[in-house]
Amino acid sequence: MNLDATSYGPLIKLVVALAVLAALVLVVVFVAMPLINARITSGQPLLGNAPAAEPAKQTVSPLNPILINEVKTVQFGEGYGLPTAVVDPSVFGDEILFATGANENACDRLVRLNPETGAFVNIALTRINDTIRYPVESADVILYADCKSAGGGSIVRLDKTTGETAVMAEFAMDVPKLSLESPYAVWTERTASTTAKVMVCDVTSGELLTLAVLRSSAYAESAPSIKSGQVIFADADTKSPGSSLIRTVLLADNSRWDFAAGSFVHDPKSAGDRWAYLSGNHDTSSDLYISVGGAAAKRVASGVIDFDITPTCVVFSRDETVYAYVFADDKTYVISETGSNAQFVMAGGSYALWRDMSDSTQTLWKYLKVVG
Repeated sequence: MNLDATSYGPLIKLVVALAVLAALVLVVVFVAMPLINARITSGQPLLGNAPAAEPAKQTVSPLNPILINEVKTVQFGEGYGLPTAVVDPSVFGDEILFATGANENACDRLVRLNPETGAFVNIALTRINDTIRYPVESADVILYADCKSAGGGSIVRLDKTTGETAVMAEFAMDVPKLSLESPYAVWTERTASTTAKVMVCDVTSGELLTLAVLRSSAYAESAPSIKSGQVIFADADTKSPGSSLIRTVLLADNSRWDFAAGSFVHDPKSAGDRWAYLSGNHDTSSDLYISVGGAAAKRVASGVIDFDITPTCVVFSRDETVYAYVFADDKTYVISETGSNAQFVMAGGSYALWRDMSDSTQTLWKYLKVVG
């Protein structure tokens, strides 16, 4: 039967078309649109498959290798093989040397620590006086101050091969802090309340030389430093009252030159072509300055209590925290643990040391390798 030939045929076709259209609308609204919305929400592309997920990448290590080195601990006192007093550490090569004994005024031997293994060896001494302070060493000798409780004492050389000792010099007042770069040792010898001599000793021959006389208490309390055969020390700048000179003496030929700091200088320390010093006497008003290659001094920290210099960085403390200013990237990093009460002790060679005072019942040294 031909629907077109009937009077109701076109009506039937219209109804069927409308029904098909309604069905398509229902499919779009209730099926296609929810699927599209779900794909959009998931972040997947509308056409094609999502790209394969990339494997997770390992976090890049910090640019400065100091931050990935392990902080290690030395615990001493009863039960740990070391007496309560552990004082005046110095670094030579890859080992740390310090004096030890029942207390600071009765140190009777030296200890050499291997920082990598934590092992240590005792070095027995025969004291002349009451206590041993400021030991330093080279490949051939150990030098230390053998001090009297009442003041004064002797600077003694210990031959590392034979074990023999010899007195290199005597001092009458404050204990001198020794600096050694074979064959020369340097120190400041107080001669009165306001004067001191900068002394140089050839530890091989025992020859003594007075390098300079300091006529101000501010400079008599400042220690010299030796590196690359050059002795540096602070002295008054007579052309600029209140400011200091960093005097340099090359021991090979006694040639001398001065660096005008433009501020007060205390305890200048050298690592070859770079220096560091304080603008005050180890208090919260002291700023830390550096100079590299003879360039103008640059302030890198304020309120610095103490510091030391290594070939790669200057390690310093303030606000019970220990930091390292790194020459290579001109940045400062925190190296002591966050939240600890850290008191800087020293830095030299490849290591920095500090005391962790967070727990008053424990005596801890912490140390960190400050080179990669």
